[in-house]
Amino acid sequence: MNILFCDNPFENKASVDIDYEDESVSAKQNGFATQLFSYESLTKDKDAEFATRRIKHSDTLQKIVYRGWMLKPNQYTSLYNALLTKNYKLINSPTEYQNCHYLPDSYKFITGHTPKTIWLTVENQQVDYDKVFNDIATFGNSPLIVKDFVKSQKHYWDTACFIPLATDKDKVKSVIEKFVGLQNSDLNEGLVVREFIELNDLTIHSKSGMPLKQEYRLFFLNGQLLGCYDYWEEGEYSADEHPPLDIFKNIAKNIESNFFSMDIAKTKSGEWIIIELGDGQVAGLPDKVDRLQFYNLARQYYGS
Repeated sequence: MNILFCDNPFENKASVDIDYEDESVSAKQNGFATQLFSYESLTKDKDAEFATRRIKHSDTLQKIVYRGWMLKPNQYTSLYNALLTKNYKLINSPTEYQNCHYLPDSYKFITGHTPKTIWLTVENQQVDYDKVFNDIATFGNSPLIVKDFVKSQKHYWDTACFIPLATDKDKVKSVIEKFVGLQNSDLNEGLVVREFIELNDLTIHSKSGMPLKQEYRLFFLNGQLLGCYDYWEEGEYSADEHPPLDIFKNIAKNIESNFFSMDIAKTKSGEWIIIELGDGQVAGLPDKVDRLQFYNLARQYYGS
């Protein structure tokens, strides 16, 4: 049983990235063997062979799970192939990774349970606003959310995320321009525009002022639900209210991934929806999650 972590780029000796130290300790205490690679060598130097130099060749093919920072699909593919040369196989293939990492790829699995969504690719940060205005006409006067294929700028809620009216072209352009500017070279593939649905209130973020909603993060490993966790550290979640997990377990059966996250939320009208999926290897554990318990469950569902 193997877990792959990023190394600490500021240490000369081999040590885990400081942000994943608690997970590394918990993984080891639950019987996982841990491996390290250089995230910087993979992503900045584009040298997957050097990035994985500390990993010794295994005599038998072994499954390995990555836990670390987000990778673009081409970076993940490079890591996947480099590990295969060492006889380690990541739990998700490159296709399975992209299935949940990119919202446009995961949309087919959750359509009907998630807000209406459109997307368009963007090259060199040049947005075709004629196409944007044409495509978002499908939303009528609805409020919208803007993000890229992976991330939003939700902490810049009013200026780079939320659009009150789909028909307000000036506001649409202003929000998209701000969003693209903030993403800069980190813009993932293009723009995703989603219908905004009012979610149940939780609190206001103490630093950014962003409205926090009643959201939860679920993790699924090899078809099994690892856990349902409060998404936000701030705010009071009711101990008496639990999401209808059976609904989401059934949806999860058709998602083509071995390890993924599913973010869900309760709407103001009392319905439950899926916000988005994420590859489980790069989805962060919410702050309240007991790391030791998480890896104990992961060990049980991991398989050989």
